[in-house]
Amino acid sequence: MTGEDSPLVSDRGLQKAVLGWCREIIRAALDRKPEPPGPEIPGNGGVFVTLKDREGELRGCIGRFSWDKPIKAVIAEITRAAAFEDPRFPPLSPPELEGLEITVSVLTPPEPLLDLESVVIGRDGLYLLHPRGRGVLLPVVAEEHGWDARAFAEHTSRKAGLPPQAYKDPGARLLVFRAPAFSDSESPLPC
Repeated sequence: MTGEDSPLVSDRGLQKAVLGWCREIIRAALDRKPEPPGPEIPGNGGVFVTLKDREGELRGCIGRFSWDKPIKAVIAEITRAAAFEDPRFPPLSPPELEGLEITVSVLTPPEPLLDLESVVIGRDGLYLLHPRGRGVLLPVVAEEHGWDARAFAEHTSRKAGLPPQAYKDPGARLLVFRAPAFSDSESPLPC
């Protein structure tokens, strides 16, 4: 089970349990206590965890394309990383936990993008593998910004720390993936 066929995509009860567990993981780390065991989550998979503060501002977003580890382990690892290791933000502090909104995006394995015009904004995410860097943008990012497929590819290049046209470079590979998401908010913030 990976991505769209994961019970995390369709089982609202499991989604609520995972969101609560993510919050407990952050609380345990803040209190320097052992990580709570969490719900049973079948299968392997990749995920992104996005955190936003009570004002709706991005507070952390980290992901991992990984299908060789249990998705439960990946969620735990990425939740901690989003809260405490996103280089764009200082580590989360205890007062920030109150009102923190959490979004978990379940990733499908990335596939080579054969034609940029086949990208469906709002459904597809982009992953650039370049000899000089990597960049990933979730599907919601292009939708939130009103980008077309070309602008989406250019911003994915920028996310990799490269010039906008880098996705066209020899040796660059642009991949497409889907990322069904669930949140304790109705409008997850892009990362």
